Amino acid sequence: MKINPHMFRGYDLRGIVGTDLTPEIVEHIGKAHGTYMKRRGITKAVVSRDCRFTSPEYSQALMKGFSWAGIDTIDIGMNLVGTFYWAQYFLDAKGGAFVTASHNPAEFNGFKFAIDFSETLVSDGMQELRRMVEEEDYDKGEVEGKIETMDVREAYLKDLMEKMPITKKFKVVVDPSCSTAGAIVPDMLRKVGCEVVEKNCNIDPSFPLGTPDPTENLVAERLKKEVLEEKADIGFSYDADGDRIGIVDNEGGIIWNDVLVAIFAMDVLAGHPGAKIMYNTLCSKVVEDTIEAEGGIPFMWRTGHSFLKKKNQEVKAAFIGELSGHFFFSADFYNHDDGIYSTLRLLSYLSRTGQSLSEAVSKLPKYISSPEVKIGCPDDKKVRLIEKMSETLQKDFPQAEVISDERAGDGVRLNLSDSMLVVRYSQNGPYLTIKFEAQTKEKYEELRDYLKKLLHSSEEIDWAYGVNVESLE
Repeated sequence: MKINPHMFRGYDLRGIVGTDLTPEIVEHIGKAHGTYMKRRGITKAVVSRDCRFTSPEYSQALMKGFSWAGIDTIDIGMNLVGTFYWAQYFLDAKGGAFVTASHNPAEFNGFKFAIDFSETLVSDGMQELRRMVEEEDYDKGEVEGKIETMDVREAYLKDLMEKMPITKKFKVVVDPSCSTAGAIVPDMLRKVGCEVVEKNCNIDPSFPLGTPDPTENLVAERLKKEVLEEKADIGFSYDADGDRIGIVDNEGGIIWNDVLVAIFAMDVLAGHPGAKIMYNTLCSKVVEDTIEAEGGIPFMWRTGHSFLKKKNQEVKAAFIGELSGHFFFSADFYNHDDGIYSTLRLLSYLSRTGQSLSEAVSKLPKYISSPEVKIGCPDDKKVRLIEKMSETLQKDFPQAEVISDERAGDGVRLNLSDSMLVVRYSQNGPYLTIKFEAQTKEKYEELRDYLKKLLHSSEEIDWAYGVNVESLE
């Protein structure tokens, strides 16, 4: 079958609705993934979805393909992806798929393909799935698989509430930018005793406020304003599938998620002294500083939640965190990211320690950090451009510690005594990601101006596309 091969990315599938993805193509993808699971002894799958216009239709087409391949499927309906992963354990189903394009714009949709508990297809597995669809390498089941529906939300929340008691009544602002979390998170927070102020919790798959992405400056600034207006204790934003969060503290401080990695590391190390904490190459130096100060072992690895999950099968870290807002509490929960678990975990930590979020943040080392900047670059040019940039950066910063091996994976990180910068290409789309920080405003501006000049000198860069690009202007 002829398909767009670029849909099959490093750890999921994302394509344009009606062009790359149609119900017919999705059914073929279902037959391929059903066959892939069956050949590995998996006969039972879970399917769930986000709030996008085509997600109900695509989940039906996908399950039709699974059934054709002889896979029994349990449809748990619209949920956040953390609930989907949790349901794998609850329903004893290694296989499955979650229909979402995460933080991609409204015209996209896609899939995360489960092939074990808390584990999804990555890299070679994704390319094998692509080959199977292109060659229509499918095995029809001897008997059609059954499809049933089930509501697991109540059991899921009960499990989380037992794991994380919250004794303080927090006033919480929830702003998921009209995406999936709006139909789920406010009710769950009320059940754990919070006073909830809903902002943009109405579901609108056109995403009228822009793509739901908690790492965007626009989203963070809006949440900041809402928290201050409501005099709330904390504010939460979410992406479309709810595995990532963004937070604002009680004083209106925008807390980028690498700072939250440091806070969660303190929480985890209190229960697991001396444990290993894994984080990605985009994270601030505050993460390593905090882990070492708390007696933990820092372990940096390449960006991409599936890569981190895979590596943790070997490393056995107690916790994994990413700048983008993916958090894995592997020692206390499961080895997958879950925005609701992260939300409750933070509230539980603040409740237990008797701190406000601003007080917790004030105890950490201070760096002036950029947000995660994403800037356009075509898929067929981004890898070579990063290779060229890496050579330039190493030449221009000879005093820096250069991390360009498998820990960086798809880019390069430079550590200096008082600062840090990272450039990498995305596994998800046609763009580069940049992050930089420094201990002083002067050094921060120096790095910003350098990166701005470097990017403007590259004709491959598309300045019309990006997120937080204003941080380099």
